[in-house]
Amino acid sequence: MAVLRGQRIMRKVNLSPDQRSASTLAPALKEILDWCKQEGCPPSMVSVADGPGSFTGLRIGVTTAKTLCYALQLPLVAVDSLAAIAAAALHEHSGCQHIWAVLNAYRGQVFVGKFDRCTLLPDPSVIPMHWTAHPGTTQILPQEQWETQLKEKLQTIAVTGDEKPLGARSVDALPRECDAIGVGLLAIRAASQQQFSDPMMLVPRYLKPSAAEEKATQRST
Repeated sequence: MAVLRGQRIMRKVNLSPDQRSASTLAPALKEILDWCKQEGCPPSMVSVADGPGSFTGLRIGVTTAKTLCYALQLPLVAVDSLAAIAAAALHEHSGCQHIWAVLNAYRGQVFVGKFDRCTLLPDPSVIPMHWTAHPGTTQILPQEQWETQLKEKLQTIAVTGDEKPLGARSVDALPRECDAIGVGLLAIRAASQQQFSDPMMLVPRYLKPSAAEEKATQRST
């Protein structure tokens, strides 16, 4: 989680990777909201990454954001998960201009997003009208195809994301500082373009069926 005021990061909280987010999310949210109250800076909107990602993680995150918007009567901005990961890395590493963000899609697949700083994080004062927080660059690739692409761009492209699909490149990948920072940076730009989501209508963008759905499809055919 993170609290941003413009481009300034006011506070951030990383959930423990050793615990289930279902048990750590609510306490962290309470800590963030208590801090906002103490500092006299109530939130003006809520932003969340709506996918791709793990099925359970997306459901918990999106449901929490929707509930918070409903309870506090705040607008909601949804952004692409891979774009958020890339935006956080680009914000932390000012010299990086091109980056690939990856997430483990499981069952031998990888979610891949390819981004450029100039198009993903344009100057807030001159955001192009066609800019979107869902750039549409996400691909679902077989692990073998992803590894081939990674080898071809070994020296020219920065990478970040899940350790497993990065393989040997994980040792020189840009670290994931706090994904929520990227969520906020993209949401601020999206809000300036009035790209809000209806809290009652937003659903996670899984981009692929679950294992159970795939098995059901196989049985029906």
